[in-house]
Amino acid sequence: MHPDRELTFATALASHHRKQHFSPDEHAHEYYQTSLLSAIMQGVYDGTVSIGQLLKHGDFGLGTFNALDGEMVVLDGVAYRLDGEGKASVSSDSALTPYAAVINFEPTVSLPLGAPVDKEAFEDELDAMAEAKNLFYAVRFTGLIKYIKYRNVLRQDRPYKPLLEVVKTQAEFELGYVTGTILGFRCPDYAVGIGVPGYHLHFISEDRTKGGHVLDYVLSHGQIKIDHTSSLYLELPETQDFSDANLSAGASTDSILKAESN
Repeated sequence: MHPDRELTFATALASHHRKQHFSPDEHAHEYYQTSLLSAIMQGVYDGTVSIGQLLKHGDFGLGTFNALDGEMVVLDGVAYRLDGEGKASVSSDSALTPYAAVINFEPTVSLPLGAPVDKEAFEDELDAMAEAKNLFYAVRFTGLIKYIKYRNVLRQDRPYKPLLEVVKTQAEFELGYVTGTILGFRCPDYAVGIGVPGYHLHFISEDRTKGGHVLDYVLSHGQIKIDHTSSLYLELPETQDFSDANLSAGASTDSILKAESN
């Protein structure tokens, strides 16, 4: 447990009027996703949607690349590839993704963070603020990160191993006092297998040179923005690998959380 754990999110935002909540609107925009996380869990890593196609559906999001060749961040309409060395580069429009989720980010909540808060406290407080817990939320923090631990998967070769095997050899990185953005989605528990139940977050530094899949963090100060939607669109692959995959087995909550948090 981090020493900053006792600094709750409520304390950090004491100057903010706490009556501001996540709530559904009448004109929800679309959460677009290609493939299912349960397919990635089972080793369905061949991309079927190009980055150019993906960006037509949203300017904010995350995912991975063909053959699991790095993590993805979509920020302000630009897709970045975060490779096995933790380095970030702008993706070409022709690159393929086997799994990604994006939204046109239109935050309905914007508030400051003025004191350190760790991962557990931050996500607990976000959960407490979510009035419509069965919708999809997009979360973005931009500012100074006191500590962050993140990972990057390495490119895979056929025959593909399941994700739980792949993450055993992932590259992990730790940084202190880095300015950047942590972004991603909160998926409701019933959506296990579609996405990660709870928070799925990626990181990219302010200078856009490094980043990856977030494992742990302590935020220092910055700006938090939150969006939500009740509109979900899934683009499923029409491939033999996807058709043959045991998607029920890939939708195990325990396995997904283990793969995403280790």
